[in-house]
Amino acid sequence: MFFRTAAFVFAALAFIGDFVFKHIPALKGKKMTCKMMCSGSFVLTGICAALATGFTNYGAYMVGGLMLGAVGDFFLDYKESKYFNTGTLFFGMGHILYIISMLSLGIADILVQPYLGQLAFIVAGLAVMSVIVVLLNKISFRGKNKPVAVYSLVLIVSFLAAFSRGMVEITQGNMAYGICLAVASSLFMVSDTCIAIHVLGKAPLEFFHRMTGAMINPTYFPAQALFALSILFVD
Repeated sequence: MFFRTAAFVFAALAFIGDFVFKHIPALKGKKMTCKMMCSGSFVLTGICAALATGFTNYGAYMVGGLMLGAVGDFFLDYKESKYFNTGTLFFGMGHILYIISMLSLGIADILVQPYLGQLAFIVAGLAVMSVIVVLLNKISFRGKNKPVAVYSLVLIVSFLAAFSRGMVEITQGNMAYGICLAVASSLFMVSDTCIAIHVLGKAPLEFFHRMTGAMINPTYFPAQALFALSILFVD
């Protein structure tokens, strides 16, 4: 019970930490410190959740992915994004572990009708959305074409694996687990889209540029926290 409660407490910190930590006098102006405290919160969420459930294969892969994500967070901002590609690499490896965690539960019930058609529709929608986002926001990868392209592919596969697994679980009655995965994977897509627009692009409106920048952390940290909490609910 202790570890289960602790998981929810740390998840709450990951959800609201980006706002709360910035208003602590000792942390004002320390963007990297605040960010890493939020990252530490979702990692601790995953560890506590795994301890509460006995560290299953799913939990171990998830915790590994969370830790790699936290390392990626550090490198994305370290020395003003000088190590952006390094951060992208760690995030990509984290998503690979998320994919493996989904595959560890089996894929037979995801790759059958009617889900196959739904997944095809989602992939087509993501492809169209990506083209629109790139063209509308004049996104230039600035020498990062290959790393970003590979990461984007891994991210989409991770999204499809988690989102489809979530929908399957919801239809089978495991609402808590299914919602965690479906919402987490969707928020991750929103967050990374906002990063692409804000960091690599030039939004057509200044307001849109500021808005996407403001949305990155409030969507990213809850996404990671929900992935971590999913460990508590997996059958």
